[in-house]
Amino acid sequence: MPGQIAQRENGAVILIEHRFYGSSIPINDFTVNGLRLHTVDQAIEDFDYFARHVMLPTAGGDQLGPGKAPWIFVGGNYAGSLAAWLRVA
Repeated sequence: MPGQIAQRENGAVILIEHRFYGSSIPINDFTVNGLRLHTVDQAIEDFDYFARHVMLPTAGGDQLGPGKAPWIFVGGNYAGSLAAWLRVA
């Protein structure tokens, strides 16, 4: 549904992989010490950093960067919780 809304509004949907999932494993140490960055606070910081620094290519050849368009963070379950926590962070 977010993709359909984005298409209708001439927007975009960006899927960001949470650190430590898929191929986003920053270290090869799954001890307690190695997983110290696997926290909700770190996830919020990662998403905040991405939103403030990413430059996205557009169909016209330009780049869309921070401050050029609103960001809407959506999700269900854990991602929905992250969306709420990011809003108040």
